[in-house]
Amino acid sequence: MAPSALRRATTQACMLNILSTTLAQILRHYRKSGQFSPLGALEPVAIIQFLIFCILSTPPNFLWQEFLENHFPGYPQPPKKVKVDDDGKGVTIDQPLSLKNTTIKFLLDQTFGAVGNNAGFLIGITAIRGGGWNECMAVLQSEFWPLMGAAAKLWPAVSLFNFLVVPAEKRVVVGSVVGLFWGIFMVLKVSE
Repeated sequence: MAPSALRRATTQACMLNILSTTLAQILRHYRKSGQFSPLGALEPVAIIQFLIFCILSTPPNFLWQEFLENHFPGYPQPPKKVKVDDDGKGVTIDQPLSLKNTTIKFLLDQTFGAVGNNAGFLIGITAIRGGGWNECMAVLQSEFWPLMGAAAKLWPAVSLFNFLVVPAEKRVVVGSVVGLFWGIFMVLKVSE
């Protein structure tokens, strides 16, 4: 993994995180007051808290996706050139998708990855907001399964789409774009 790829993914995730947190705050303010007042809705401390969590959580997520692809490549063998009668240029033949590896990646991502991400979010954001161990565990105990249920309605489809259609080097971008909307949902959920 190139450090620049990790840095770029973290920067993109942080920019989208700031945008989603800001949009969520504006939306929450509008829902409560019925007034569109973007500047009056902003809570800089909350934006910074979510940004800190994003800075801390993006690198492990990037490395997790890289681990999955390295150990269970969707296309385990590079495309081959074969000789055909085309003036000696050769033709590249794409390798078929490995359904076995894709299934393994999907299952690992939707079990271990989902548990780690959702538990990490609940504990991380609670700790960043000043909660101690007991508060983190209380939040985890009360919010974990509802969050897993909400996540199960979105992320399996995103994961499957990523593994089947999106090249490995572009998956973080797709996840970040979907994460923009997921981030709005999470900010609204945490602020309830």
